Amino acid sequence: MQIVLIHGAVDRAAGMIRVARRIDHCEVVRYDRRGYGRSGHLGQPYTFEEHVHDLELVIGGRPTVLFGHSYGGSIALAAASSGNRNVRAAVSYEAPRTWESWWPPPPSSDIDPSDAAEHFIRRMIGEDRWSALPTNSRSKLRSQGVLMVHELKTQTTQRYRLEDAKIPLVIGVGELSGEHAQRAATIFGQEAIRGEVERLKDAKHDAPMSHPDQVANLIEQALRQIS
Repeated sequence: MQIVLIHGAVDRAAGMIRVARRIDHCEVVRYDRRGYGRSGHLGQPYTFEEHVHDLELVIGGRPTVLFGHSYGGSIALAAASSGNRNVRAAVSYEAPRTWESWWPPPPSSDIDPSDAAEHFIRRMIGEDRWSALPTNSRSKLRSQGVLMVHELKTQTTQRYRLEDAKIPLVIGVGELSGEHAQRAATIFGQEAIRGEVERLKDAKHDAPMSHPDQVANLIEQALRQIS
């Protein structure tokens, strides 16, 4: 059994390393999505469906449990809904529901994508941690704003039906996350045929970095359901 970890926007595979280090009985695969980290040379990301196709290439022919964070959670849920027999269970942490009328829309064209990325990171990690980052790190994060805005816009229409997923799903959300994240998790749990909603104690959107033990426990929970 392999565990595939899928990072969100304004992130890369390295953002999953703390979770990966807490899983010692399965092979763990982390990969940089199109436009990020070692996959930056691929240029701009393409369609949402192509991100899902990339994930299926990573899965290959091996039995797999998926974990996706934020936009990566959307990709994981789409793969889980596709009927791929190698996907045995999936865990999503705070996947957005950008297609909903009540979900905040992507930044408008008059907002600098770099500023949008900075605003997102500041909200996620807090002002103190943002201020402590080296100048070049802040610049790199701001430069990913174009990718972030693009990825949000790829989900303004619904791309998958969770009702099509026949496998165990664990829907994670931070106990301290906002109203939209809580509402999305509740709806995902209602839509899933074999779904469970888990709220991580004292966690926010950046749980893979701030609470890796609890995130790893979500993955363990999915593994137990298929063992």
